[in-house]
Amino acid sequence: MKLLILFFANFIASIAMGISLTIVPWELAQTSGGAKFLAFTATWSTAVLIFVSPIAGRLVDSISRRYSLILCVVIMAVVLQLAAIAYGSQVFKVISLSAFYFCSQIFFLFFYNALSAFIQEIFDDTERGKVNGWMQAEMQAATFVVGLLMIYLVNERDFQLALMINGGLLVIAAILLRLIPYTQEKRPARAKISKDVYRVIFSRLDLILLGIGGNITFVCVMMLNIIHPVYFNNVLNLEIAALAQLSISFGIGAGLGGFFIGRFVSDTSALPIIKICLLVYSGSLLTICLNPQLVTILVLYGVMGATGSAIRVAYNTYVMSVIDTSIFGSYLGVISTLTYIQRTIFGLILGLIISAFPNSNYYWFAFAIISFGALCILIASVTTSEQKLEMEY
Repeated sequence: MKLLILFFANFIASIAMGISLTIVPWELAQTSGGAKFLAFTATWSTAVLIFVSPIAGRLVDSISRRYSLILCVVIMAVVLQLAAIAYGSQVFKVISLSAFYFCSQIFFLFFYNALSAFIQEIFDDTERGKVNGWMQAEMQAATFVVGLLMIYLVNERDFQLALMINGGLLVIAAILLRLIPYTQEKRPARAKISKDVYRVIFSRLDLILLGIGGNITFVCVMMLNIIHPVYFNNVLNLEIAALAQLSISFGIGAGLGGFFIGRFVSDTSALPIIKICLLVYSGSLLTICLNPQLVTILVLYGVMGATGSAIRVAYNTYVMSVIDTSIFGSYLGVISTLTYIQRTIFGLILGLIISAFPNSNYYWFAFAIISFGALCILIASVTTSEQKLEMEY
């Protein structure tokens, strides 16, 4: 029952945020001066997340995980309603939509860290792999539903109403989260001292490197989201429909891969699964580098979606089993910071490469990124410790 409620609460929230984050960038791009606001907001929100991530981790550890999730969802519901109200004003429309876009980036940081910590706390070791798999399947299913709704149901004249409805959907998601049975575990006194917590976390280099490697496919996909449209348009001379096909291929692979791995992954099998899937992911990307044609990219991007999702499920399952509940949110905050730093640095480098070398095979840059992640996993596996990372009570 807990899994069912959590699945539908997250599914509803994902649909609401997915539709809103399709409407808002589009509407800003259509509005005079809005594109500049969007570009500015997107750039600086990533930089802000680098500094907010550790704070998010500490907050997740300091208060009830269920309360953290509900608070995130309710705040975004209020922001959506305010954005919908300001939508009709020519003066405040761009500002309110840009503010929503910025808040959405903060929301995802807090929400998914709190969600992972919540799963760790309410499910035991034998259930977490399955739950993580279901969450990956939910994410891809919600993306698919959002695409269908935007194509067949939501029109531009309905955007303001859609924002209001999405705010209501988030309230429903918050109510469902409140229905999940939950008793907060007792936290040791030292877990309240940030200096001690971070000293313990950074004492485990293997888990830091594992976090970098376990999230490298996310960073890689962020770069590929830039590479695909540039390469498809400038080199392959394809239409935008090719990007839609690519998104479908990736989504189907990610949903199936995460769900399938969640059926049997455990804390003991997680590391071998990460290594095998990362090897397949790297091999697929290398093949794309060597033969960057639409059919090759379309097929292998689905494989990359499946293996990337499997890596995520296996990584979450493993760290949930080896890191104490009292500091798990703080650990996720540290990894999020490192992930956003990579995303910022690699994004800047990719921008310079595209400017300096137009019409080139940029997929080699993505392969370099995934190779960096594989190196981190290799070092982590050599230095790994069987001891659980925890605070003394």
